[in-house]
Amino acid sequence: MSSFVKRHRFAFSVLLLCVPALTGADESGCGRPAPALDELRAPGVEEAAGPVRPGRCVVTGCSGQVCASKHVATTCEWREEYACYGEHGVCERDASGQCGWRETPELEACLDGGGALRGAAAGGGPTACVVTGCSGQVCASEHVATTCEWREEYACYGEHGVCERDASGQCGWRETPELDACIVSASGS
Repeated sequence: MSSFVKRHRFAFSVLLLCVPALTGADESGCGRPAPALDELRAPGVEEAAGPVRPGRCVVTGCSGQVCASKHVATTCEWREEYACYGEHGVCERDASGQCGWRETPELEACLDGGGALRGAAAGGGPTACVVTGCSGQVCASEHVATTCEWREEYACYGEHGVCERDASGQCGWRETPELDACIVSASGS
C-alpha cells in the first residue's frame, strides 16, 4: 500500500509541475491571459491571413538583436553588427504586420561597415548607448551580461524607453512620464 501511495504522490507532483506548460505560461510569468485563437495559428498562416498581433514590436533576444512581436530567448552570443541595431535600428511592424528592423540608410551603412564598435575603436568619439542585458532592461555604453530573468516592467523599456547619454555622458534610460507610469503599473507598486 505504501508504494501505491508514493506512486500516486509522484504522479500528482509531476502533473502539478506541468501545469504552467499545459496552460500556456511562458517566461513572462503565469499571470498572462490565455492566447487568442489567432495567436495559435500554425507557422506560415499569419503571412497569408495578415497581421496576427496588432501590438507594438519589442527589441528582444539576449543581445538585443531581434525585433519581434513578443519577447524571445536567444543564445547569448555577441557580434559587432548587433551594436548597429542598438544605435541605428528602428523596430517596427511593416505593411504586412510583421515585426522587423526598418532598413534605414544608417543601419545599412553600419551593417556594411562591419559594426558600430569598429568606428568607436578607431577614435570616432563616444559611441551611442546600446540596449543590452538578457532581457533588454539595461541601457549602457557597451554590452553587458545579466541574469536571464524576466519581469513585466522590462517590457516598458522596449515600448517607452529611450536609451541615451545624459549631459554628463552616462548612458541610461530617459525618464519620461510614459516610462515611469508603465513601470509602476507593471511592477504593481
